Amino acid sequence: MRIVSGLAAHFKQPDGVSLPGVSWLVAIEHGGQSYHARVQALLASDASKATRKDERYQARTALQYLVAELERGWHPAHEREHTIHIGNPQGQVVAPWWRFW
Repeated sequence: MRIVSGLAAHFKQPDGVSLPGVSWLVAIEHGGQSYHARVQALLASDASKATRKDERYQARTALQYLVAELERGWHPAHEREHTIHIGNPQGQVVAPWWRFW
């Protein structure tokens, strides 16, 4: 499995809100066949600046999602829309933008 390309943009949601994220195109080799899947990885509203800038983390998260889907029985020949929301890595503490003196 590998990332083929990514398109960073704001994606309009059914409720009319526009969310930032990346639409990743992923090549998958499965059972001797080649497939492609697209994962729309939207950034969670509480994602830190570091998370928003870390495209490697975002791409890894999209790949991990597809691996989990394969383990659950999804087959890449069954095209479907993949949308995930990416938050901060576990254990990352996000400091508030305000501070008491």
